[in-house]
Amino acid sequence: MRLERHPAVIRDDLPDLYSHIAGDKPRAAERLLDAISDTFAQIAKHPESGMVYPTNNPRLKIVRMLPVKGFPNYLVFFRIDPDAVRILYVIHGARNLRQLFGKQPRS
Repeated sequence: MRLERHPAVIRDDLPDLYSHIAGDKPRAAERLLDAISDTFAQIAKHPESGMVYPTNNPRLKIVRMLPVKGFPNYLVFFRIDPDAVRILYVIHGARNLRQLFGKQPRS
């Protein structure tokens, strides 16, 4: 299935994750980006991967999440559309997800 990334994933999420880690551990930051890429490929091949995000927010009922392979503290949130899988967020699981999604969720 075709994979689409929300513009904020490319503009904000991935660079923020990389820069946060690369200051102390540049090789680990590279490994994380490689693992995220592998996780994206897995989602494209198997869109039903992961689990439905448990929420009461009706706009998020169709959002799924999958930990990044080898980096389980990092999560990929995505939606399955009829013609593509859309990556909405790539974030560290320690973030306040309710607060993050309480704003205008990415679509």
